[in-house]
Amino acid sequence: MWIELTDVNGERVAINFDHVVSYNAYGSGAHLVTTTPDLTFFVKQDIDVLQKMLGIKPTKGK
Repeated sequence: MWIELTDVNGERVAINFDHVVSYNAYGSGAHLVTTTPDLTFFVKQDIDVLQKMLGIKPTKGK
């Protein structure tokens, strides 16, 4: 699945979610989405919203 992100300069970047290495809690509800060591995005949605948008089912025990 492709997701579109906007960088701080307003430039839009489309990335394939299969290439996302990790997304983790950061600060007050923001999350990091890292695709490569030099390409990291701060995403405003919390992890549950992001997973729902991408059609990812939550892992058991959560």
